[in-house]
Amino acid sequence: MHSSNIFSAHSQYPENSPKDQPATAAFFFLAIYIVIVFVRPQGFVPAILHWPLVPVTLIISFLLWSTSANKILDAPQFVLLALLFLFAPFTVAVAGVGLSLALDSLVELIPLYLTFLLIAATALSRKRMHIMMWLVTGGAVLMSVHGIQQIYTGVGWTGETTESGRIRYIDIFNDPNDVGLSLVVAIPIAAYLFHHYKSLLLKIFLLICIGIILYGIKLTDSRGTVLALAAILGVYSWRRFGMFKTLFISTLILPLLFLANSRMDTISPGEESAYGRIDAWYQGIHMLLGNPVTGVGSRMFVEHHSKTAHNSYILVLAELGIPGYFLWFSYFGTCFMMMYLLQKKARFKKIPTWQLLVEDRLAGVAKPPSKAPTPQETNKIDPQDQAIARALLLSFIGFAVAVFFLSRSYSMQLFILCGMAVAHFQGTRLRNPDIPAYRFLEHFWFWAFLSGSSVIILYLAVTILLSIV
Repeated sequence: MHSSNIFSAHSQYPENSPKDQPATAAFFFLAIYIVIVFVRPQGFVPAILHWPLVPVTLIISFLLWSTSANKILDAPQFVLLALLFLFAPFTVAVAGVGLSLALDSLVELIPLYLTFLLIAATALSRKRMHIMMWLVTGGAVLMSVHGIQQIYTGVGWTGETTESGRIRYIDIFNDPNDVGLSLVVAIPIAAYLFHHYKSLLLKIFLLICIGIILYGIKLTDSRGTVLALAAILGVYSWRRFGMFKTLFISTLILPLLFLANSRMDTISPGEESAYGRIDAWYQGIHMLLGNPVTGVGSRMFVEHHSKTAHNSYILVLAELGIPGYFLWFSYFGTCFMMMYLLQKKARFKKIPTWQLLVEDRLAGVAKPPSKAPTPQETNKIDPQDQAIARALLLSFIGFAVAVFFLSRSYSMQLFILCGMAVAHFQGTRLRNPDIPAYRFLEHFWFWAFLSGSSVIILYLAVTILLSIV
C-alpha cells in the first residue's frame, strides 16, 4: 500500500461503517441473548418459567447472521474451537461409553461455540464492543446486588439463598465461584468504561458499579476470585508504575485482600479443602498418563474420581489428552495474545525510501528524489483500541488465575470473553488495514512449546505439593 494511505484507515473504514458493523439484526438479538444469559428470567419469573429463551434468541441471532453479508471469520480461533468441539465428543466415543453420550457432549458444546462465533463475528465496531462491555458489567452488578440482597434479607429475588454464607445466583451461576468468576473478569472492563466516558454522572455511576462488584467479590468468599483480583491489580500496577512501586504497593494491598476473604487464612497444602484439590490434581495427572492421546473422555473426570479436578487446565488434560489440551490452550492463548499485541505501544516499521519510490513508480506516481517520502510508522493503533485491548487482557489474566482453582474449562464467561477479544482484534484490523492477520500456523511451534511446557509445570507443581502435604 502507498504510504499516503497508511493513515487513511479511518476514512476508508470509518467507525460504524457497513464493513465495521455486519449483521445488525443478528447483533441486536445477540445482545438480548447475553442479557438473558446473565439475568435468566426464565428461572424465576412465573409468567415465563422454563421458557426456552436462551436457545431461541441464540438460534434467531445465528440465522440472521448466517443470511447476512460481510461475514468476517479471518481468525484462527474459529477453527481451533471447531476442532476442539469435534475432538471432545470423539474422546467420549473412544472411552467406550456409547455414541449417545458422545452426541450429548457435542450438543452441550454447540451453544458455547455459537456464542463465541456470534460475538466474534458481529461485535466489530467500538460502539458494539462498548455495548458488550456494558452487558458484562451489568451482569456483574446484577449478581452482586442479588448477593447483597441474599446477605441482608436471607434470600434473593430469584428465590435463591446463600451457600454457607456465600452469595450465588441461579442456574449456571448457582455456584459462588461462578459468580466470583463473572465479577472478577468484569472489573477491568468496568474500569475501562469509567475512564472512557467524560460525563461526570456516568463516572459516578460506574464508580458505584465497581464498588458494588468489589463488594460482591467479597461476599462470594471465593479464594480463587480474590487471587485473580490480586493478579489483575498486580499486572496493572506493574505496567503503570513499574516493578519496584508495585512491590511496595503490594505490601499494602495484599493484606487487605486477604482480610477481605474469611477463607484466605485456611490456604495451606495440609488444609482439608486444599488437600482435596491437590489430590484431584494428582488423579488428573495420572488420568493423562494413562490416556495421553484422548484422555478419559470429555465431562468424564468424575467417573474416575469422586470430585472434580478443581483446576481447568488439569481437567482438560485429563479428559481430552494432549491433543485436546493443545487445542483448548491455543484457543485461549491466541485470544490472550491478540489483546497483548494490540495493547502494546504502536510499533514503528521503517520502510526504506527506495521501497516507497518503487511503489510510487509502480502506482504511476512520479516524485523527484528531493521529495521522496521518509520512512513511515505503520500499524499505529488508536489509543482507544489499545485501551479496550488492555482491559480485555487484564480480564483474561483474572480468568486464567481464577480457573486454576476451578473446573471451568467450558464456562460461558470464557467464550464471551474470547468472542470479545477476537471481535476487537478483527474490528481493529478493519479500522487499520495494515495490521496483519494473526496466522496460527506461523506460530504453531510456539504454542506447541508453550502448551507442552505448561503440562510439565503442572506435573512438577503437583509433585512438589504432594511431597509437602
